[in-house]
Amino acid sequence: IENIGVATEANYSSLMDHIKSGSPWDLDRKNKGLNILPPNINSAKAFEIIKGDLDILYGIRGFLRRSRETYVILSLGNCLYNIDFEKVVTSHIETHADITIIYKNMQSVSQKELSRFTLLSLDGEKNVTDIEVCPYYPKSAYACADVLVMERELLMSIIDECTARGNHDFFKDALIKKMDGIIIKGYEYDGYIDKIDSMRSYFNNNMKFLDADLQKEMLHSYLPIYTKNRDLPPSKYGDEACVINSYIADGCLIEGTVINSVLSGNVVVKKGAVVRNSILMQGAVAEENVVLEYAVLDKEVRVTEGKKLIGQENYPIPVAKGIVV
Repeated sequence: IENIGVATEANYSSLMDHIKSGSPWDLDRKNKGLNILPPNINSAKAFEIIKGDLDILYGIRGFLRRSRETYVILSLGNCLYNIDFEKVVTSHIETHADITIIYKNMQSVSQKELSRFTLLSLDGEKNVTDIEVCPYYPKSAYACADVLVMERELLMSIIDECTARGNHDFFKDALIKKMDGIIIKGYEYDGYIDKIDSMRSYFNNNMKFLDADLQKEMLHSYLPIYTKNRDLPPSKYGDEACVINSYIADGCLIEGTVINSVLSGNVVVKKGAVVRNSILMQGAVAEENVVLEYAVLDKEVRVTEGKKLIGQENYPIPVAKGIVV
């Protein structure tokens, strides 16, 4: 895949700071490569017009027209997975599908968890016979990863037709209403999939990545995951530092205790501080004798000496960017 477009909505400065030119992924090229596609702003009420993903796709029609690729991999959601798209596209071509949707069989998951996903009903040949978007009472356990493969011309046709009729949601308006006229196939993925749709799911997935088996599947497989290199020095650990089962990024200063936690770059944990079951983003500081448990600290948060922030596993405490506690 050489031509990638990232369609943005509002407040995308942090995203821009992370991906920039795309060089960590070898996408900083003169032709194709990484394309940042900001919203199509024609009026002061532009962001009010964006009511669904179809509105965002309508704003990037120019990018789609200029592209010359036959097939499009469309990622609409905020799911976690590590998948070989080449196999998905090959299956799409071989089955002569109009649209192929990636899904996972989640029969072991509770109904409450299934209700977070778009669910597919399939026949014996993996034809999609029904689609439910976050149903309260799920009839299927085939959870969609919100990733679709189709021809570029078909995608442009769907966008134009739905926009002309005032539609906004790709699954509800473009797929569910048109299922009788197109061939939609399912592609089963048996690896790890989850959706980041709340603070709780964000926290839980970070904690799950401390598991060695999931690390091996997602981070150390034959499909490596790359990220931005900040060129920070190695983390420094004091004489009294204690770190157990945690991710510690470069540039940190650890003088206290860190247990079952995820720390981004340039985080400081001072003497006597205890960080347990928590997520500390870039530049966060826990001063002396601070206690953090089930907390999520955004960038540049400072928790002053002696303070305690203790949440619950089901309700972690979030602290917004730049706050001093």
